[in-house]
Amino acid sequence: MARLKIAPTHVVVTCEHASRRIPTSLGSLGLGARALASHIAWDRGARPAATALARRLSAPVYHGRYSRLVVDLNRSRHQPKVIPAIAFGTPVPGNRALTGEERERRLARYYDPWRLAVEEAIADRIAHQGRCLHISVHSFTPRLAGQRRRPNVGLLYDPARATEHRVARAIRHDCAAYGVSVRMNYPYRGTADGFTTHCRKRFPARRYVGLEIELNQRIVRSRRTVTAVLDAVVGVLNV
Repeated sequence: MARLKIAPTHVVVTCEHASRRIPTSLGSLGLGARALASHIAWDRGARPAATALARRLSAPVYHGRYSRLVVDLNRSRHQPKVIPAIAFGTPVPGNRALTGEERERRLARYYDPWRLAVEEAIADRIAHQGRCLHISVHSFTPRLAGQRRRPNVGLLYDPARATEHRVARAIRHDCAAYGVSVRMNYPYRGTADGFTTHCRKRFPARRYVGLEIELNQRIVRSRRTVTAVLDAVVGVLNV
């Protein structure tokens, strides 16, 4: 499979749902400890994987500091789900009946600075290196709404962007060699609302390559399997 010739200075790694932390000022958002430890609050295992990938690539990594129940960094600012009143079917009392002013205050404090910092890092790489590869690392619960999600890894990308398609296919090919099952644009569509989708609207395809790596939470505790996925990504980039 074709490799993507790219230098570490081209890469930016993000992990939007790295934390389940809630700011003290927001209490528990009306939720119990079990809910705050579950997949509705964060992507378990995504942070260490993103950190390890960034280290392998000598790239900067931007972790979300707070739970996606506070603000969802992987949603567009105007979307209602950016501050979810209901998360995966679970009501979030602390997010219900927010006034417009309260919503804006929360976005200005917890959303805008993080997104701006990442977008500036991407723009800087495009300006000085000619292109940027943005890798966003997530994880997904192995069972949702009674349905079992079997693939080890999902790769989210825009099929209309040739470079993204080529890189995703190459990663899938190399993962298969390690015995890791991969499904393309799963468990979500790569063109659905998300940070990489937003960035594609801002940066042209010849300059910006955005991929989301979704790890099944069933495998995140398997160091061997996660390492195999990271090996596949690094090998495809040919850094």
